[in-house]
Amino acid sequence: MQNSIRTNALVLAALLAGSFALESAARADEAWKNLPPGPIRDRIELMEKVGDDAKAINDALKAGTPADAAAPADDIVALIPKFDALFPEGSTSPDSRAKKNIWAAWDEFEAFSTYLTDAAAEVAIAARDGGDVKAASRKMFKSCKSCHKKFRLPKDDE
Repeated sequence: MQNSIRTNALVLAALLAGSFALESAARADEAWKNLPPGPIRDRIELMEKVGDDAKAINDALKAGTPADAAAPADDIVALIPKFDALFPEGSTSPDSRAKKNIWAAWDEFEAFSTYLTDAAAEVAIAARDGGDVKAASRKMFKSCKSCHKKFRLPKDDE
């Protein structure tokens, strides 16, 4: 009986610790929502939307419905041109993962934005025309990953 009680207590403690860890991670991911209005908050919010659209593209591919990737790809095409303006020089915050090298390599940063816009347009076109959405999306996701690697700090848990 004591072993049963001890086991139950350990399981309960592990569940509580896990739920606190998940809650803490969720709060960290949402910390940007506490930022005051302005470019840092706006760019994080914009990239959250782009991330949701990228997930929708990936979900469409996984579901075998590549035509469903057109709308989220069009959203990315519309959003990314707004992105560069949300990086006035020196706009940093502990709640932002933007690296300071963005402003030192501004031309390269802008080139990533242009490349992503073009790649997302290719995904949308392929999705509407029955083209190779998977290949086009790989190019788009590679663009995201390359820019993040160069210009975004990793999450603490990455």
